Amino acid sequence: MAFSFTFLGSGTSQGVPIIGKEYPPEFLANPKNHRTRPSIYVATEQTKLVVDTTPEFRIQMLREKIGWLDAVLFTHSHADHIMGLDDCRRICDARGGNALPVYATEATMQDLRRVFAYAFHDGPWPRGYFIPEPHLIDGPFELGDLEIVPLKLPHGRMETCGFLFNQRGRKQLAYMSDCKEVPPEVVEKIRGVKVAVLDALRKAPHPTHMSLDEALTAARRIAPDRAFLTHLTHDYDHDLAQAELPPGVELAYDGLRVATE
Repeated sequence: MAFSFTFLGSGTSQGVPIIGKEYPPEFLANPKNHRTRPSIYVATEQTKLVVDTTPEFRIQMLREKIGWLDAVLFTHSHADHIMGLDDCRRICDARGGNALPVYATEATMQDLRRVFAYAFHDGPWPRGYFIPEPHLIDGPFELGDLEIVPLKLPHGRMETCGFLFNQRGRKQLAYMSDCKEVPPEVVEKIRGVKVAVLDALRKAPHPTHMSLDEALTAARRIAPDRAFLTHLTHDYDHDLAQAELPPGVELAYDGLRVATE
């Protein structure tokens, strides 16, 4: 009943470090302060998938030596979450030139079809091109040994899609990137989860993302075995900020792999 996930990226929409800013040498010396855009890779004995395809998707996949996927899930259609999708052409090659299932809400799928119009069509596809197999998310669905429950989350004027991953009746992971809060109905749905991943953009309040205090409040309400904070700006100097967090709450970093029992 193995279940694990890896943070392909843990940074904010601009990544860390950002363009045109000077940083102390000691900040840059810590590899955990170098954050690509946010995504995770979920792996079980039967299922391999990613949530979101960031602008650094190719680099992230090479770094983690991932060459096969059963599906791609999307939280929403902001650029930092979708712009690496074309890199999945290599996954289609690995799948024998067959399509790769892509799961998204109707609003997100509309944007994917617009941005990647050359791929989202009725075919044929030239050899070596990305071939998507669209699946609309309108309720819980199954992939291999996983039941995946969509979670509606507020993100400014739009709604993002978090995911609860159940494996044979066990709540393994709740992934909630890019949200201003975790609504009470979502808290109830994921209560008892082993691991919760929460948006914690920065220490100061933000209109569309949870701040550190808001994320810690959400973690207390959810009460997972472990909580990880992601979508992090350069507000967080990893080692210093980690030392100030309560027990059971950790800052994510690129390449961090988490396995549940």
